[in-house]
Amino acid sequence: MEEPEMQLKGKKVTDKFTESVYVLANEPSVALYRLQEHVRRSLPELAQHKADMQRWEEQSQGAIYTVEYACRAHMVEEEH
Repeated sequence: MEEPEMQLKGKKVTDKFTESVYVLANEPSVALYRLQEHVRRSLPELAQHKADMQRWEEQSQGAIYTVEYACRAHMVEEEH
């Protein structure tokens, strides 16, 4: 075999291999696996953020109630 012919065959083999790897890497099932892994890693942190936000909302509602109660009491006091 001549050198150019070997180079051409080698290029064809590497091009085909590269194409196969590209197709495999972009396979929908691989994408779903990557998505699943991302969700699995992110979910505990997101759940903690949700719990924190719910706790802060409860605290805020309590503070709002306290302020509204104080305002109503002040308004009633001014009327008398």
